[in-house]
Amino acid sequence: MDTYFAPATRTQTHKLKKQIDDVIDNPIMDALLKTAAGLLVVLNEDRQIVAMNHTFIDVLGIKNAQDALGLRLGESLGCIHAFQGPGGCGTTEYCVSCGAAIATMSAQDGQTSEQICALVSDRDGTTSDRCLRVKAEPIEFENSRWILFYAQDITQQQFWVNLDRIFFHDINNTLTALYGNVQLLELSDPDNEKIEPIRKEVERLINEVAIQKKFSRHKDATYTPAKSAICLNDIKQELGRIISGHKASSQKRIFEDWPKENVMLETDPLLLSRLLGNMVINALEATQKGGAIRVIVTATRETVSWNVWNKTIIPKPIQKRIFQRYFSSKSGDSRGLGTYSMKLFGETYLKGKISFQSTLDQGTTFTYRLPRQKHGSL
Repeated sequence: MDTYFAPATRTQTHKLKKQIDDVIDNPIMDALLKTAAGLLVVLNEDRQIVAMNHTFIDVLGIKNAQDALGLRLGESLGCIHAFQGPGGCGTTEYCVSCGAAIATMSAQDGQTSEQICALVSDRDGTTSDRCLRVKAEPIEFENSRWILFYAQDITQQQFWVNLDRIFFHDINNTLTALYGNVQLLELSDPDNEKIEPIRKEVERLINEVAIQKKFSRHKDATYTPAKSAICLNDIKQELGRIISGHKASSQKRIFEDWPKENVMLETDPLLLSRLLGNMVINALEATQKGGAIRVIVTATRETVSWNVWNKTIIPKPIQKRIFQRYFSSKSGDSRGLGTYSMKLFGETYLKGKISFQSTLDQGTTFTYRLPRQKHGSL
């Protein structure tokens, strides 16, 4: 197999050179390249660059425009996956879910397409995340077919938007669980007059968060983990409070297996409970009513590991990008944030390691492994 998605065939060198000259000499294309707002590239039928505007060169840090001619988009942008297969950009396993590749293939079929492209680029050994809003449009002139590829760099915009949404996503999970528990308490003890004021306060907090979300402004802030010694049993109880009242747990079973020993950790309990809550809630959301998930916790002298299983498989193209910033397989602006936040909190701040396995016969298991304090006891 020479490709997983787009055709691998490239234009012969002599024909490519003529195409480049034809586009440069065409007054309409020349005017378009000079006047178009944003980033613009002209591709031939084999998705190779035959012309680009100065904005594309400057914004994306292309050092030599001549060297970029004849390349495909991912190759010119330094995409880390562009050279992982012999066919190059558009032909690897990662290209199946690439917004730029999808838009370009749609244009080859005569359809205008807009997509979001989440790109990890490598420039001189330095990798960076980049997010592009792209549009590919087919065009014909002088008996030749071309693709006009527009791009807008929205990396910084998406970074702040997503960081904002991650925290609101987690806060809403906590509030949903809290409100669900208050409602259950009211049903079990309807004559208790102390419950109603609590419910009203929770409702007020939910409303205030909703208002704050609407008017939130992005600010450059950092988070320093507030580490403290905590018993694993306390983590278990906190996780139980997060998920017991959550709507995702309705009509679903959770089988848990935790160590019986007094296991101590030194970590940030808030971030850890958020991470574990997302792992469990994601598994519940992927499980049909009447189904079950499993939470298995193991401890050694060096680490504690949480394994959360559900039987639903993650499609292979999505597996390739499950933790990637800006990428989401779900519709809507506030969806698909849980896995990235797990990576951010679990590895960047808590210095643990998160991973997953998903196969047809074994289902999906997310694993978070966290180092223990040096002198903790089993």
